[in-house]
Amino acid sequence: MDFLLHYEQHTLSPNHDWVVLVHGAGGSTKTWKNQISEFKKHFNVLVLDLRDHGKSKVREAFKNLEYTIESIAQDVIRLLEHLKIESCHFIGVSLGSIIIRCIEELRPKMIRSVVLAGGIFKIDLKLNVLLKTGVFLANMLPFHLIYNLFAVILLPRGNHKNSRSIFIREAKKISHQEFLNWLNIVRDINATLKRLFSKRLNVPYLIVMGAQDHVFLKPAKEFTRKYRNVALEVIDQCGHVCNIEKAREFNEKTICFLKDKFPPRQ
Repeated sequence: MDFLLHYEQHTLSPNHDWVVLVHGAGGSTKTWKNQISEFKKHFNVLVLDLRDHGKSKVREAFKNLEYTIESIAQDVIRLLEHLKIESCHFIGVSLGSIIIRCIEELRPKMIRSVVLAGGIFKIDLKLNVLLKTGVFLANMLPFHLIYNLFAVILLPRGNHKNSRSIFIREAKKISHQEFLNWLNIVRDINATLKRLFSKRLNVPYLIVMGAQDHVFLKPAKEFTRKYRNVALEVIDQCGHVCNIEKAREFNEKTICFLKDKFPPRQ
């Protein structure tokens, strides 16, 4: 496949580390608008649109392709190889956390460290039932109604309104078939999560969660307790999409982590 994901590249210098930003389902490069301006002061930054999202919407290129976490991860790997980025720090939000973990499994030498915002480590029974119900209803109802329901469940509070609105707005750009393709990926995601996050982690991890993330915070705490090279930061008065809701705190914690683990080269 010749098609590459759409991307934006901000190069500081050859001596600076690369940071790659991976959004979640329904997101785009706009997910990271509050990070790019700050991160590019310290790192080379690559921000991309995943398949079917943002400007990565060349439908003929994806016709008849499989839709799996592995195939989405391979899209990102192909882009990095094209740009000759041999190793980098990955930062992902929500579903992007699973894609990054899959990249680490497929190309371990490509990843120097990982930062996950609103990381997904386990899908509880209620959300699992909701996902399967969504797959069933997607053939009968406008998919935007289903996506809006997911957004409200994950981001229910008044202070989550901004991040909720951004994801609902960006998701409107996705077609019905594209929505079905991605919904089928996550329908049986627990088996993938168990495989990916039960293996040894070979690079430093920082997990940044919102204290109001009522769906994914508990699994993140359980995951953190299992590994010595995983740090957890919880941001108060914040929901699932902490890089949008509390951008300043997220940026500070992430940049501090990266500079502490990987001091700038002189």
